[in-house]
Amino acid sequence: MRTRITDPRHTARIAAVGAVALVAGFMPGTGAAADTRTAEADLAYTCELPSGAQPVAVHVATELPVTTSAGTAIQPRDVALSFELPRSALAASPDTEPAAVSGSARLLTQVSQRGESTDVPWQGLEIPETSLPATGDLALRATGEVPTITPRSSGDVVFALGQLDLGLAPSAAEGAGDAPPPLAISCTLDPDQSAELATVAVPAETGTPSSGTAPEPSGGTTPDRSADGKTERAQDLSSGGVQPPADCTLMTGPIAQVPKAALGYMAGYSNVNKLDGAIRFDDPGRLRLNLNTSVSFLKCPSGVKSWLTTDGTLDYRGKPQMPPAEGTFLTFGFMPTTAKMELVLDGRIEIGTLGDSAPDPETHKYKETTTAIAPAHVRLYDVKVNGEPLDVGPDCRSAHSMTLELVGKGASGAGGPEGYTVKTGGPLTGYADVPPFTGCGVTEDLDNLFTASVSGKNNYTKMMQSPLCVEGVPANCPEPPKPEPER
Repeated sequence: MRTRITDPRHTARIAAVGAVALVAGFMPGTGAAADTRTAEADLAYTCELPSGAQPVAVHVATELPVTTSAGTAIQPRDVALSFELPRSALAASPDTEPAAVSGSARLLTQVSQRGESTDVPWQGLEIPETSLPATGDLALRATGEVPTITPRSSGDVVFALGQLDLGLAPSAAEGAGDAPPPLAISCTLDPDQSAELATVAVPAETGTPSSGTAPEPSGGTTPDRSADGKTERAQDLSSGGVQPPADCTLMTGPIAQVPKAALGYMAGYSNVNKLDGAIRFDDPGRLRLNLNTSVSFLKCPSGVKSWLTTDGTLDYRGKPQMPPAEGTFLTFGFMPTTAKMELVLDGRIEIGTLGDSAPDPETHKYKETTTAIAPAHVRLYDVKVNGEPLDVGPDCRSAHSMTLELVGKGASGAGGPEGYTVKTGGPLTGYADVPPFTGCGVTEDLDNLFTASVSGKNNYTKMMQSPLCVEGVPANCPEPPKPEPER
């Protein structure tokens, strides 16, 4: 069965996808950065809050080198955003104020050199759970790791700041009932102010190119290049599993990340075309995921994209499978048949999310497409034909693994998430190819019967994923909501 398995819906955070760079080449170099200094900026933003647009002052700080050399990565360290949100932004009335707030921030930066620039999102900056003070506004701080930037020629590298997006998850005090709904806040930099954060000098060196090219976001991995100078195809990232689009080329990566444990649920339907019916996975399957195992930056026909990977498994009573599902059909159009089915993984679920590096100019959202692939097989048992048990034995299963593939499309940013994102969940769809069956029957061979009545191509599948409970973020924890199957 080909089925696309995607991830869940998390009310706390803006999805950590979207990426970087407008460049075509990378000149490797050596040498260490010189002394570092703290780069700081105080900027005025206007944030779209539930109570309306309000000014918010944001302090940005990071450690950057004073100078570096061409080909040496610049790593912003100790990145921190500090700001205060008015109490009125967190609840409709004082009676519904949360006890605490957690979430994440995404700050779009622009890095330029010699007239060329690259948009570099600083995303996934963590906002730890912060208690609401007895009086006054709520002071929040977001911190985290951000991509490196590699200048490929001499000339000053300038860091400037731009759009700020916040994803906040309020939590209620113990015994106070439900928490206020999650908040997605979009903040625009006010005009008539300098957005510059810092400048890093890159002195000219013998043999260093001086032509104008944008600095390249990276993570310490240099893309392989063929003799004609072209970047390698993005599909050469790995030998198998989920892959980015074939028309994208790899710019940087994969950059290993520190994954976060996440828990969610999935339920839905898979059609069985030959039986003119569907299997309903009514009992939601438990997903155990490692979020954000690596990130790469790709150059695609529609622009620069990020490629974020996740892996995971299913967990039903300690086994990597969905809970058993039961279906009732008219076999060959006239014979009532019931059977139980197990969908069992034969390997890890691999998930890839392709994200835009810039928001849609009309919706101001960052679009993303998530694809999940896993090898699995089907086992049938407890079969009854016209009410009479049919002994198919313990090993009636598909003759080989099938590739389960599901796709979800969504967006995050202004106005909150929509559609499907890994953390917030939603619908995943695809088509499943069911292989022939083997091992069916005890006193007689029933393989051909099940192959003829069940196996086939292009069986439409739709799964609903819940929001995720993510390690370190209390929203949806300790137990995420269970989704309802949706036709």
